[in-house]
Amino acid sequence: MHLTVRIPDRAASALAGLAKARGQTPEQVITALVEHYLEDAEDLADALEAIDDGEAPIPLEQVKRDLGF
Repeated sequence: MHLTVRIPDRAASALAGLAKARGQTPEQVITALVEHYLEDAEDLADALEAIDDGEAPIPLEQVKRDLGF
């Protein structure tokens, strides 16, 4: 899919700098950012669904213990 998006000049400058520092094109950086955002949004939706389903939350300390931290 091809998509055109207008972004403010300040954001475009920051994007160009980030892309250059990574050795990527701005398009590659934006693609990675969108993919990460969508993954995070899906994780959040899953977490909210689990809460709505009545599952008891797991305390952070228990998660750390279970993972060996």
